[in-house]
Amino acid sequence: MSDPFEVPVPELATERLCLRLLSVEDAPAVHAYACDPEVARFTLWPPHESLEFTRDFLRLLAHPAFLSWAVVPRDCGELAGMVFLHSLNRHHRKAEIAFNLAKRHWRKGFATEAAAKVLDFAFHRLGLNRIEATCMPANHSSRRVLEKTGMAHEGRMRRSHFRYDGAHDMDLFAILREEREG
Repeated sequence: MSDPFEVPVPELATERLCLRLLSVEDAPAVHAYACDPEVARFTLWPPHESLEFTRDFLRLLAHPAFLSWAVVPRDCGELAGMVFLHSLNRHHRKAEIAFNLAKRHWRKGFATEAAAKVLDFAFHRLGLNRIEATCMPANHSSRRVLEKTGMAHEGRMRRSHFRYDGAHDMDLFAILREEREG
Protein backbone atom coordinates (compact mmCIF):
# COMPACT_ATOMS: atom_id res chain seq x y z
CA MET A 1 0.00 0.00 0.00
CA SER A 2 1.34 3.38 -0.89
CA ASP A 3 1.53 6.36 1.42
CA PRO A 4 -0.51 9.48 0.63
CA PHE A 5 1.22 12.53 -0.77
CA GLU A 6 0.49 15.22 1.78
CA VAL A 7 1.27 18.20 -0.43
CA PRO A 8 -0.89 20.03 -2.95
CA VAL A 9 -0.08 19.67 -6.64
CA PRO A 10 1.88 22.82 -7.52
CA GLU A 11 1.92 24.38 -10.94
CA LEU A 12 5.24 23.65 -12.64
CA ALA A 13 6.62 25.29 -15.76
CA THR A 14 9.18 24.43 -18.40
CA GLU A 15 10.24 26.36 -21.44
CA ARG A 16 7.42 24.90 -23.54
CA LEU A 17 4.97 23.44 -21.02
CA CYS A 18 2.70 24.34 -18.16
CA LEU A 19 2.09 21.45 -15.74
CA ARG A 20 -1.04 22.15 -13.74
CA LEU A 21 -3.36 20.18 -11.50
CA LEU A 22 -5.17 17.45 -13.44
CA SER A 23 -8.86 17.45 -12.56
CA VAL A 24 -12.15 15.78 -13.41
CA GLU A 25 -12.96 18.87 -15.50
CA ASP A 26 -10.24 17.65 -17.89
CA ALA A 27 -12.31 14.56 -18.71
CA PRO A 28 -13.35 15.61 -22.26
CA ALA A 29 -9.76 16.38 -23.28
CA VAL A 30 -8.38 13.21 -21.66
CA HIS A 31 -11.15 11.06 -23.13
CA ALA A 32 -10.42 12.44 -26.61
CA TYR A 33 -7.00 10.74 -26.56
CA ALA A 34 -7.45 7.96 -23.97
CA CYS A 35 -10.12 6.27 -26.11
CA ASP A 36 -7.49 5.68 -28.83
CA PRO A 37 -6.29 2.04 -28.80
CA GLU A 38 -2.81 3.16 -29.91
CA VAL A 39 -2.51 5.45 -26.87
CA ALA A 40 -3.77 2.73 -24.52
CA ARG A 41 -1.66 -0.02 -26.11
CA PHE A 42 1.03 0.09 -23.42
CA THR A 43 -1.01 1.41 -20.49
CA LEU A 44 -2.52 -0.61 -17.66
CA TRP A 45 -5.97 0.77 -18.51
CA PRO A 46 -8.07 -0.15 -21.54
CA PRO A 47 -9.06 2.41 -24.16
CA HIS A 48 -11.61 4.63 -22.43
CA GLU A 49 -15.06 3.49 -23.51
CA SER A 50 -17.00 6.50 -22.28
CA LEU A 51 -16.65 9.95 -20.80
CA GLU A 52 -17.87 8.52 -17.47
CA PHE A 53 -15.03 5.96 -17.53
CA THR A 54 -12.60 8.86 -18.01
CA ARG A 55 -14.20 10.81 -15.15
CA ASP A 56 -13.81 7.77 -12.85
CA PHE A 57 -10.19 7.41 -13.97
CA LEU A 58 -9.50 11.07 -13.15
CA ARG A 59 -11.25 10.74 -9.78
CA LEU A 60 -8.81 7.91 -9.01
CA LEU A 61 -5.86 10.15 -9.96
CA ALA A 62 -7.23 12.85 -7.61
CA HIS A 63 -6.76 10.50 -4.63
CA PRO A 64 -3.97 11.48 -2.19
CA ALA A 65 -1.98 8.42 -3.36
CA PHE A 66 -1.25 10.38 -6.57
CA LEU A 67 0.19 13.74 -7.56
CA SER A 68 -1.21 14.32 -11.04
CA TRP A 69 -0.45 17.06 -13.55
CA ALA A 70 -2.06 18.00 -16.85
CA VAL A 71 0.60 18.59 -19.52
CA VAL A 72 -0.34 21.75 -21.43
CA PRO A 73 1.87 23.13 -24.23
CA ARG A 74 2.18 26.89 -23.92
CA ASP A 75 1.76 27.45 -27.68
CA CYS A 76 -1.70 25.87 -27.93
CA GLY A 77 -3.11 25.85 -24.38
CA GLU A 78 -4.85 22.49 -24.81
CA LEU A 79 -4.24 19.45 -22.64
CA ALA A 80 -1.70 17.18 -24.35
CA GLY A 81 -1.45 14.49 -21.70
CA MET A 82 -0.62 13.82 -18.09
CA VAL A 83 2.25 12.97 -15.80
CA PHE A 84 1.86 11.67 -12.27
CA LEU A 85 3.69 10.34 -9.25
CA HIS A 86 2.32 7.33 -7.40
CA SER A 87 3.34 4.45 -5.14
CA LEU A 88 4.95 6.73 -2.58
CA ASN A 89 6.87 4.96 0.17
CA ARG A 90 7.84 7.59 2.73
CA HIS A 91 10.07 5.25 4.74
CA HIS A 92 12.16 4.36 1.70
CA ARG A 93 11.85 7.89 0.22
CA LYS A 94 10.78 6.67 -3.20
CA ALA A 95 7.88 6.91 -5.64
CA GLU A 96 7.03 5.96 -9.20
CA ILE A 97 6.47 8.25 -12.18
CA ALA A 98 4.14 7.61 -15.13
CA PHE A 99 2.99 9.63 -18.13
CA ASN A 100 0.90 9.47 -21.29
CA LEU A 101 0.23 11.82 -24.18
CA ALA A 102 -2.29 12.29 -26.96
CA LYS A 103 -0.99 10.81 -30.20
CA ARG A 104 -0.89 14.19 -31.96
CA HIS A 105 1.68 15.31 -29.36
CA TRP A 106 4.01 12.31 -29.69
CA ARG A 107 7.60 12.84 -30.81
CA LYS A 108 7.75 16.48 -29.73
CA GLY A 109 9.76 15.91 -26.54
CA PHE A 110 6.84 16.82 -24.28
CA ALA A 111 6.92 13.59 -22.26
CA THR A 112 10.64 13.96 -21.61
CA GLU A 113 10.29 17.63 -20.66
CA ALA A 114 7.34 16.99 -18.33
CA ALA A 115 8.90 13.92 -16.70
CA ALA A 116 12.20 15.75 -16.11
CA LYS A 117 10.37 18.62 -14.39
CA VAL A 118 8.42 16.22 -12.15
CA LEU A 119 11.65 14.34 -11.29
CA ASP A 120 13.22 17.64 -10.19
CA PHE A 121 10.13 18.38 -8.08
CA ALA A 122 10.22 14.90 -6.51
CA PHE A 123 13.87 15.16 -5.54
CA HIS A 124 14.07 18.81 -4.50
CA ARG A 125 10.63 19.59 -3.09
CA LEU A 126 9.53 16.17 -1.83
CA GLY A 127 13.01 15.10 -0.71
CA LEU A 128 12.77 11.69 -2.32
CA ASN A 129 15.86 9.57 -2.86
CA ARG A 130 14.68 7.30 -5.69
CA ILE A 131 12.12 7.49 -8.48
CA GLU A 132 11.11 4.37 -10.35
CA ALA A 133 9.18 3.82 -13.58
CA THR A 134 7.96 0.79 -15.44
CA CYS A 135 7.08 0.22 -19.06
CA MET A 136 6.19 -2.74 -21.19
CA PRO A 137 9.25 -4.11 -23.03
CA ALA A 138 7.81 -3.26 -26.47
CA ASN A 139 7.13 0.37 -25.48
CA HIS A 140 10.26 1.80 -27.09
CA SER A 141 9.00 5.40 -26.93
CA SER A 142 8.54 5.36 -23.15
CA ARG A 143 11.86 3.60 -22.74
CA ARG A 144 13.56 6.45 -24.65
CA VAL A 145 11.83 9.05 -22.47
CA LEU A 146 13.01 7.30 -19.30
CA GLU A 147 16.57 7.02 -20.60
CA LYS A 148 16.61 10.68 -21.70
CA THR A 149 15.66 11.72 -18.15
CA GLY A 150 18.63 9.76 -16.82
CA MET A 151 16.78 6.70 -15.57
CA ALA A 152 18.66 3.42 -15.76
CA HIS A 153 17.18 0.09 -16.79
CA GLU A 154 17.40 -2.19 -13.76
CA GLY A 155 15.77 -5.32 -15.14
CA ARG A 156 12.66 -7.04 -16.29
CA MET A 157 9.87 -7.99 -13.91
CA ARG A 158 8.27 -11.07 -15.40
CA ARG A 159 4.47 -11.02 -15.59
CA SER A 160 4.39 -8.53 -12.72
CA HIS A 161 1.49 -6.30 -13.82
CA PHE A 162 -2.08 -7.30 -14.58
CA ARG A 163 -4.46 -5.45 -16.82
CA TYR A 164 -7.67 -6.31 -18.68
CA ASP A 165 -5.91 -8.81 -21.01
CA GLY A 166 -3.75 -10.67 -18.48
CA ALA A 167 -0.29 -10.47 -16.93
CA HIS A 168 2.50 -8.49 -18.60
CA ASP A 169 6.25 -8.22 -18.21
CA MET A 170 7.46 -4.77 -17.21
CA ASP A 171 10.89 -3.22 -17.50
CA LEU A 172 11.98 -1.41 -14.34
CA PHE A 173 13.84 1.89 -14.56
CA ALA A 174 15.06 4.10 -11.72
CA ILE A 175 17.09 7.16 -10.92
CA LEU A 176 18.61 8.30 -7.63
CA ARG A 177 18.72 11.88 -6.43
CA GLU A 178 22.52 12.09 -6.69
CA GLU A 179 22.39 10.84 -10.28
CA ARG A 180 19.90 13.55 -11.23
CA GLU A 181 21.92 16.24 -9.47
CA GLY A 182 25.32 14.98 -10.62
